[in-house]
Amino acid sequence: MRMWTAWCVAMYFLGARAEITQTSSLVLKEDEKATLTCSQNDNHNTMYWYLQQPGKGLQLIYYSIGANMQQEGDIPTGYKANRLNRENFNLDILSVKVNHSGVYFCASSLDTTLQSHLLSLQKLLSSTLLQKGASLNTAKVY
Repeated sequence: MRMWTAWCVAMYFLGARAEITQTSSLVLKEDEKATLTCSQNDNHNTMYWYLQQPGKGLQLIYYSIGANMQQEGDIPTGYKANRLNRENFNLDILSVKVNHSGVYFCASSLDTTLQSHLLSLQKLLSSTLLQKGASLNTAKVY
């Protein structure tokens, strides 16, 4: 138990210096293209884009395990992700629709094998690895 506690404390302080910067807010018209930008400064291998819509949990859109290695998540339709280098992972919404409205989260982690442990640690300690989020609102054109 002591070892686990020490590991949690170490991960908290190591993660505290990590920073993710992402697009903060967009208001768009239907059928416009949108690009959400995300950058991290901690040399993490793995990055993620999630969407949270009202009444739903986080839905994985895309993830990447390195530069030019993006993978589709659970809801990739209408999205395209691009990771040209280790620091930046952008998400394009190809043609914005009302159902794209929600809060978009970018996250990063050192390694996918630690993902489940880090996720519970992030919830427990409010780690800075998960950015506050960017809200995206759509407006219909009449």
